[in-house]
Amino acid sequence: MKRTLCIQGKPMEYTLVQQNRCSVRFSALPGGRTRVYAPRDMRLKDVDALVRARAEDIGRLHAALGEAERARREAHPMAEGSVVRLGGQAYTLRFEEGARGGVREAEDGVLLLTAPSGAEEEARRDILRAYCIERARAQMLRRLEAFAPRIGRSPQRVSIREQKTRWGSCTGGGHISLNWKLITAPPEALDYVVIHELCHLLVLNHSPRFWQLVEAQMPEYTYWRTWLRRYGDTLGV
Repeated sequence: MKRTLCIQGKPMEYTLVQQNRCSVRFSALPGGRTRVYAPRDMRLKDVDALVRARAEDIGRLHAALGEAERARREAHPMAEGSVVRLGGQAYTLRFEEGARGGVREAEDGVLLLTAPSGAEEEARRDILRAYCIERARAQMLRRLEAFAPRIGRSPQRVSIREQKTRWGSCTGGGHISLNWKLITAPPEALDYVVIHELCHLLVLNHSPRFWQLVEAQMPEYTYWRTWLRRYGDTLGV
């Protein structure tokens, strides 16, 4: 549900998501969008009042998101000769002009990115991101197919997404979601997340039994869990 307020003479739009929860959570999204998660029975005027009261906090969330985006761009420059890591392999990025945007793997570890003449940096980045997502989808499905028989359960549905704060998730209905950015991590980090979510098909919590299942498939899982916590912000393109 879209809501619009006037705060200090300026319009502020946010998307309200009401669900079964006890508290209110604010989320800053790219493009200056704001999402508010509130209890299902909370009155709209009370949500609006809380948004007004927390306007400065919401502004700080957007500022932090913008800073993270600037840091990401600096870590992954879209320039001729930049290095892109996919599936544990380093590729050199090269550009060429063409009417249709796309990426193909050339010889000697080169990724050849095609974009229209005069394409801006963000347009090139979008083309590369789309290629990475498709590559991630193929790789992640292969790893799910490899580990599912060993764990003894397969997902009912798989989604490849760009999750803001998670590397993966699993629902009680057997729906697994994986973050495409894992394709830019070492393969072992991807395997850890795949194993983690498949084990949730058996145990939908983080109890000792759950971690025993994970360890049985990947004894060194704690290393890759720590690696993602430490270096996860550097992943992506």
